[in-house]
Amino acid sequence: HRGRAEFQHAICTLPLEYRPRSASVYSDLGFILLAFIVADAAGTSIDVQFDRLAHRLALGDLRYRPPTAWRPRIAPTEVDGWRGRLLRGEVHDENGWALGGVAGHTGLFGTAPAVGRFARALLETLHGSGRLANPATLTRFLQPSTVPGSSRALGWDTMLVTSSCGHRLSPQAFGHTGFTGTSLWLDPSQDLYIVLLTNRVHPSRSNDAILEVRPAVHDAVVEALKG
Repeated sequence: HRGRAEFQHAICTLPLEYRPRSASVYSDLGFILLAFIVADAAGTSIDVQFDRLAHRLALGDLRYRPPTAWRPRIAPTEVDGWRGRLLRGEVHDENGWALGGVAGHTGLFGTAPAVGRFARALLETLHGSGRLANPATLTRFLQPSTVPGSSRALGWDTMLVTSSCGHRLSPQAFGHTGFTGTSLWLDPSQDLYIVLLTNRVHPSRSNDAILEVRPAVHDAVVEALKG
């Protein structure tokens, strides 16, 4: 599929695979639709909305569809047989690419300090500042799902022994991972955030070593800070 109209129709006409709220299956489809809704509600695309947010929060280099000037600083991701080239400076996700590089499920391009500033805005919001949103709204997004066996909240993962955050963060921790090897985990009780930007798909996605790396890094950071 290409473009919003085709994706929206395809997603909305898919038959259900299981009874709603009976299972937890990682899927991008809901967030693709959510971005369409958010764009309609605001009257402008989500990349424009995010640029405004990034400017207001002074995040720095963090955005969809990076400019050409950023290219020398961008690590290549995968040798993509579908697109017939090594990907660099363009969205890795195939559905995101088919939607023009901007979609509700795609990652952004940026630096660790910029992601860290976003994380700090999240923590300050939870502590009552309202920098990013109404604190009650953000708190609602962090409530774990009631779906059996799920560690998910709304757009976030939460702390379980099976999560990518390791074993040293508190039960209040929340975070999210990216397919190419990125992650952001935050722990409000420790006033801590950990940004990990790696590239586990170069030159191929057939590499799952990141599953062991992520928990080890998070544990090491917490242990180093406490030590």
